[in-house]
Amino acid sequence: MVRCLLIDENAEERGRLLPLLSELGLECEARAKAEEGIHFCHANKPDVIIMEASAHRATKEFLRLVRYQGQGLKSPVVILYSDKPSLDDVGESILAGAADYLVRPFDGKLMRFKLEQAGVLTH
Repeated sequence: MVRCLLIDENAEERGRLLPLLSELGLECEARAKAEEGIHFCHANKPDVIIMEASAHRATKEFLRLVRYQGQGLKSPVVILYSDKPSLDDVGESILAGAADYLVRPFDGKLMRFKLEQAGVLTH
């Protein structure tokens, strides 16, 4: 089973996304803060991280730390999302190591497609 970490400060959004991700066959854990996510990643090595990215500075630091922790190992796939990202934010996030960047709202079909595209899920 694919292990997934969801990071979003909004409890309501975590409550919406956890069932969606579980329906896709992911074994999910959720954390509210990026710092909690780093500790979880260090101890549990998720296959994919799906993260709300409104705090761009924290997101870039998170991506840097995830890549650093994964050196020599397979790093998790990171998919970011937010309401209204700027093109600069999207580009910088991809360059920093994110596999993709979604704009909210999105549904299970789009998430499945993005996870398949990133090699996390197969058809």
